[in-house]
Amino acid sequence: MPPRIEKHSKEYKVREIQKNLVKKARLKKDYFKALKEEGYAVPDKKSSEAKLSYKELKAQNAVGNRQKLDEKKELKKMRGRQQHDKALQRQKYEQDKVKEVRDKEKQRNVRSSKVTQRTRSGQPLMGPKIEDLLGKIKADDTYTK
Repeated sequence: MPPRIEKHSKEYKVREIQKNLVKKARLKKDYFKALKEEGYAVPDKKSSEAKLSYKELKAQNAVGNRQKLDEKKELKKMRGRQQHDKALQRQKYEQDKVKEVRDKEKQRNVRSSKVTQRTRSGQPLMGPKIEDLLGKIKADDTYTK
């Protein structure tokens, strides 16, 4: 095998990692030995916490991911509800506006029919006209102060 391929092979990398680990362990051992000879206190070994197994890690990640998904779904539902509520509110507002316009149109037609009443001989009746003018005056704020 050419040296380039050998250098980038999996086995070569495994060997290098093992060499580095052995070297670090030897240096650490020599360092602690030198400390002990010079009279310094050797630090205690760290108690290595038991690492979680692959299955436990996977289970924890699954639970966390499931919670995130549930939160996203809930957020999406809430947005959907808000949009639905807005649409209903807008629709109700438009219906109210249309109803208001129709009511005004009816009132206008009733008022106009009252004002345009005539006698048998074709003369306009003054009573409904005067009533209409009085109603306008009462409804206007400038005259009710």
